[in-house]
Amino acid sequence: MTTKSEEKTAADKCDGQSISDAIFFDDLDSGIHKRSDDEPSPEFHADIPYLTVYDDVKPFDSTHDVFISGLKINVRVEDTDRVTPTALLAPFAAINPTRYSIHLQHGEFEWTVRKRYSDFLRLHHRLKLFRTSLALPLPTKQHRLTREAIRRRQSSDTLPSLSMKPETFMSDEDFRHRVDTLQTYFDRILCSPIYRCHPELLRFLKVSQFSFVASLGMKGMENFIRKLSGGRKYAVQCFGRKTCCARWLDRYLIVKDTFVAYVRPHDGVIGDVLLMDHKFAATMKEDHVIQIRNSSRTLEVRFHRLRYAYDWEAFMNQLRVTKGADFTQLNRFSSFAPIRSQSRVHWLINGEDYMSTVADAIEGAKEEIFITDWWLSPEIYLKRPAKKGHFWRLDKMLQRKARQGIRVYVLIYKEFSPAIVLASLHTKEVLTENSTNSIRVLRHPDRVTDANSTVFWSHHEKLVVVDQQIAFVGGIDLCFGRWDTSAHPITDPGRVGSSTSGQAANGTSNGTKEPASTDKLEKRYHQDGADLYMHGLLTNKPDEGAIQPTQTVTDRPATRNGTAVAATANGDTASAANATRLWKKLKHSVHVAKPVASPSLTDIEDTTDFLPPPGQDVLMEAALTLEQLFLGKDYASFYVCDFSELDQPYHDLVDRQQVPRVPWQDVGVLCMGAIARDVARHFIQRWNFTKNEKAKNNQRYPLLLPKTYDHIPIDEAMLKKGFKCNTQLLRSVAHWSCGSPETEKSIVNAMVYMIETSQHYLYMESQFFISIAGSNDVTNPIAQKLYDRILKAYHNNETYRVYVTVPLVPTPVPTIVWNFKSISHGDGSLIRRLQHAVGDPYRFIRFFGLRNWAQLNGNLMQSLVYVHSKLVIADDRIVLCGSANINDRSLLGNRDSELALYIEDTEFVKSKMNGVDYQAGRFALSLRQSLMRNHLGGDAALDLSDPVCDHFFNEVWGRIALNNAAIYDQVFCVIPTNHVSNSQEYESRSRSRDSCLAEKKPTEAHEALLAVKGHLVEFPYDFMAKESFEITIARYKTAGLLPLSVWI
Repeated sequence: MTTKSEEKTAADKCDGQSISDAIFFDDLDSGIHKRSDDEPSPEFHADIPYLTVYDDVKPFDSTHDVFISGLKINVRVEDTDRVTPTALLAPFAAINPTRYSIHLQHGEFEWTVRKRYSDFLRLHHRLKLFRTSLALPLPTKQHRLTREAIRRRQSSDTLPSLSMKPETFMSDEDFRHRVDTLQTYFDRILCSPIYRCHPELLRFLKVSQFSFVASLGMKGMENFIRKLSGGRKYAVQCFGRKTCCARWLDRYLIVKDTFVAYVRPHDGVIGDVLLMDHKFAATMKEDHVIQIRNSSRTLEVRFHRLRYAYDWEAFMNQLRVTKGADFTQLNRFSSFAPIRSQSRVHWLINGEDYMSTVADAIEGAKEEIFITDWWLSPEIYLKRPAKKGHFWRLDKMLQRKARQGIRVYVLIYKEFSPAIVLASLHTKEVLTENSTNSIRVLRHPDRVTDANSTVFWSHHEKLVVVDQQIAFVGGIDLCFGRWDTSAHPITDPGRVGSSTSGQAANGTSNGTKEPASTDKLEKRYHQDGADLYMHGLLTNKPDEGAIQPTQTVTDRPATRNGTAVAATANGDTASAANATRLWKKLKHSVHVAKPVASPSLTDIEDTTDFLPPPGQDVLMEAALTLEQLFLGKDYASFYVCDFSELDQPYHDLVDRQQVPRVPWQDVGVLCMGAIARDVARHFIQRWNFTKNEKAKNNQRYPLLLPKTYDHIPIDEAMLKKGFKCNTQLLRSVAHWSCGSPETEKSIVNAMVYMIETSQHYLYMESQFFISIAGSNDVTNPIAQKLYDRILKAYHNNETYRVYVTVPLVPTPVPTIVWNFKSISHGDGSLIRRLQHAVGDPYRFIRFFGLRNWAQLNGNLMQSLVYVHSKLVIADDRIVLCGSANINDRSLLGNRDSELALYIEDTEFVKSKMNGVDYQAGRFALSLRQSLMRNHLGGDAALDLSDPVCDHFFNEVWGRIALNNAAIYDQVFCVIPTNHVSNSQEYESRSRSRDSCLAEKKPTEAHEALLAVKGHLVEFPYDFMAKESFEITIARYKTAGLLPLSVWI
């Protein structure tokens, strides 16, 4: 029997020698030369890096060290399950029926392996064969170095002997001796690098490269199994066909705290990942088979021993109600994710703050970066002005991080190219060039080949996740046109020309491309329609006299040749051509500017030194030298000219000296900790679904694993930005978008809850407000819930307010009509219904828009501010912020995929609500006040503490909105306006545009504009109110391509 002192000596020897010897033999097995004495010793890590599960992939029958370097493996052997031999046992098991428990501890990881003595003998036999094979004089350098190393360690690498005595003839003393022998045996072989890394020992101990990665959580259970192929609840393409036959395959099964995965043993690649959700369960079937299922897949696995199957079933079902309970239980709002307490979150208003913070997070990435967007422009600069050259350009940042070993995964919406141009293929090509294999980009959906695909719906969520620790959610895509400041400048001349704005002096530049005249624009739109016709997508050739409206790249598919808005006056339906001409005038009336000649690049001072022949780099460098904020395509005026030629990002779309840009109002949220893990989990579910659907056998696109929720490090620099709040991640997803056959619409559930439970006020910003109670076309419940809540306030004599800020002219074209139908046109609109019920609805709810003005080279101009936020604030305590608009596309769940964050304050400050002392949440209050202060001009003296009282709602917020709208109407004769109620008034106003104050008396107009406070204007409820709009999509209805649901 081995004494305790001998065991201690062996253990001490193991601690002293295993590190260097393990490295030596690892190098040897990898074919790497032996380290010389003057080479530096390798650096050892406290734990195994997370990326080793992707970067250090090896077949399971190869020799490799999966243990933590420099960390001892503690072993304790017990005979805990002594079994009386019976005839039911196999013959060999009847000789040695006792099951021994091997308790192992490796750092913070603990696990138990139960084996019969026959298993020990089998392992011993295979290790002896391996030891003998190493001593064979094979004529290779590797074997020669191995033999020399074995001779140096001859005594320590000798395997202890194991007794062959059957347990049926053993006494209690013999059993104790056998346990001690086994204890010594494992102490010895786990200290020897040539045995510790052997695949047979790893198989015996049930460990792999996934076992001791701290970021993946507990050790869990692992074993070799046989898996039945198939079982997914979405189609996986194989040479254009679904897999139609099933077979049993050898796999290695792993169970962690919130997921189950299996690995292909022959190459070590992850075969599939089942995330625990509310449908997760493990059920025993016949013949040693367990059925493991979640919402997306049913997996059947077979164990070679029945007791293994029972152990695994019990373990997985126990996990389901313990560590996995966050996802297997029914969560609030029917969300896939639970409530996260005391999360760190921070709001980010507009692209300047959002993209700058995203840039800092990406720059600090240590392991991986996840990005998904509706539209992603790789050439966009995240920090401006770009004084560091390309350092903050998105593609350069990601490629730089890729060269540092950071893995980058990008999911982008694959647009329906006949309807909209997002250049997703160009995005993929730019991001993946010169990036080795560290940047992976997947586009989805493939409408022709994917059985689960969709034609009309899009992936609309926007998120960035860094190291599964920091996440960004909101309405801001990392693309052209989204970066903006709270001043919302409409000009950007740089160091050329002069500009003053309603908010601040703004500068930038000349155009870098000859502006297209109106005639050229008209001809281009017409040609687009002809092109579509030639491709057979249109059944009728566009009218020769009609000018087709631009396709707009804002958030929803539009058509290249657009749609026509036909107005009916006095029961007579106007032609589609006349309606289209009306729309052209409307979209151009968004801006008022006097044409000015645009200087060419050669006219710009201090730029000729670096102007070689024209090209993209030249245009980019010129823009950087001019210190432009909005480079090239980023100077967006999509009402006048649609995005095009996106592979030439530094060619301007419009002449900056003639056409103002359209400012962009948006909001995002930064979150950290467990809630960021939830955002990452959503991305991982979508990525794995897309990978299995599009690139199942392409190893360049790996399946991703979620990190554990037990240990979540927080970046200290980011931590300073946060408020402490309770949070929950919400989604709109369905079978086509994430692979789950069940539709999740937790965003609309939360929105309804906020409306119903709000006590004092609601503040909303949305790109669309399309919700009509009782409509057969629009079915989301938001308008009805607002109506019910206001009616309740009316009957209870409560002071209750609803603020709604929307774009004055949303895009694409049909949404304009549906917005007005929802807000104020027709008996089904919210305002009309409230007028019948409460008399004056405007004491409860008011709608608003945003505008800005500027002076460039002596010319006054204005533009609406495009409101793109998707935000609801209730009672200064709850915030809902994400990518979902108020329309059916975002809220029904089975259409566009969306993501939002539900945030509840836990820290409160003193405030007022309708004149009464009130405890307001720090996060919600600060966000609401920042937004309101920006919209009202940034006046620090304004008291924004009480959003409910009559004075603020009517005399501050309401009065400023009315006054600003009146000034814009007087100075620019803007459209839309309450002064235009039918097509005749529209035509009359268009003809009298030259008589507006900005044209006749520019000095007086400028003086009037100085009285504008901020950007807020009243919504034009009565615009075209005497017309009955009819959406005509004749060209597409004939082809059956665009149903009404596309626009709502």
